[in-house]
Amino acid sequence: MTRTPTLLASVALLALLGACHRDSAPVTAAPTGPAPAPAAAPAAMPGMPGMPGMGAAAPTPAASATGTVEETMNASTYTYVRVKTPQGDIWAAAGQFKVAVGDKVVVPMNMPMSNFESRTLHRTFPMIYFASQIEVLPKGK
Repeated sequence: MTRTPTLLASVALLALLGACHRDSAPVTAAPTGPAPAPAAAPAAMPGMPGMPGMGAAAPTPAASATGTVEETMNASTYTYVRVKTPQGDIWAAAGQFKVAVGDKVVVPMNMPMSNFESRTLHRTFPMIYFASQIEVLPKGK
């Protein structure tokens, strides 16, 4: 009869655990402040009327510099040019293209990088403009 006290203790423990479970309500986190405001509609963006976040205004053109190539070099897949502009000399780079000292070019100035280190050229440019394309103007323009 040594099983009877163990069996009674087990049943009592189960009953106690069952009673605790019935008496306690599930725990849920209560909100601590007001509900978050719904996200605002995206601001209008130029060029795409009728689309969320798109407006009808035309995009403004990126700044560019026009000048004469004073120095050029190819490194890896890029062509680097030092361009003399009315505002001073600038460095620019784009995917390799044909250009020569004395050519007039138009450099988009929308991707400036300061203190750019070219590992291929083993030099650091204090400021350089990376462009998807640098336009070489026809001779005489």
